[in-house]
Amino acid sequence: MDNMDFRLLRALLVLVTERNVTRAANLLGVGQPALSQTLGKLREHFNDPLLVRTRGGMVPTERARELEQSARQILAEYDRMVSPADRFDPATSRRRFVVTIPEYAEHMLMPLLLERLRRESPDIRIEVRPPQPARAIEQLEAGDLDLRIAWLLAPTPTLRSMPLFQDQVVCLASRSHPTIRDRLTVEDFLGCPHVRPLGTGRPTTAVVLDEAVAREGRKIERPFLVQNFLTIPAIVSRTDMLATLPRMLARPFADQYALRLLEVPLRLPRIRYAAYWHERSHKDPGHRWLRGMFQHAGRELAGK
Repeated sequence: MDNMDFRLLRALLVLVTERNVTRAANLLGVGQPALSQTLGKLREHFNDPLLVRTRGGMVPTERARELEQSARQILAEYDRMVSPADRFDPATSRRRFVVTIPEYAEHMLMPLLLERLRRESPDIRIEVRPPQPARAIEQLEAGDLDLRIAWLLAPTPTLRSMPLFQDQVVCLASRSHPTIRDRLTVEDFLGCPHVRPLGTGRPTTAVVLDEAVAREGRKIERPFLVQNFLTIPAIVSRTDMLATLPRMLARPFADQYALRLLEVPLRLPRIRYAAYWHERSHKDPGHRWLRGMFQHAGRELAGK
């Protein structure tokens, strides 16, 4: 640090905070003459008096106030870096985590998770990015990604995982639909146009739906694609289109837009979202905390 070591920074911080050389010396465990000498070095280094005498005692200069904030941040980061590997305090940590999560799971989990985060760990940041399925394992291995939230149809033996929540695929239709009433048949379902969220890549819901339709020897002809799921209920309410969505997402849409919520007349697997991470992060205390936060949000969601 250009002739400045961490001991001098710590002395600067205590001096500016205490505004008294004797008290600062006691806190630092050094003699008053030694700390006075240190204060002289600091003044010379920063070309500023740092502390000046007034009738009310010593007060910091504007330069000292600026340095106090920087010193506090530098020392906090240094303490975090040299602390034992198993030490992680979410209440004071300023750590940043990167997570990829599909739009639907983000919509369901993140409000619950961030509510708790802001209450208990306000300085931690969780950066949510759109999924990149082709690069996910590479990103987890490199440490560019901390956690992947996904509904995967095939196992991933190179990653650790834990379940988060389950859901079921259902269908939405307008209450004024010309042919659909309270029950869907396969012919109804396949005879109507469909609208889908485009998402990042091909959403798993679309994959399992198309596979189920293919087992019937049929296919959904040219579905309309929209940018995200938020526009879907408005489209369904005004057209003869059907939309296939997770139940927990479709239910509030049905209430808000007065839509029919119907069972899909095909055999579809349950939606099973899980968290995936690399072995390199498994024992990291901060990562364990992050996984616990998502697990708690998943349990809270399941209890609703």
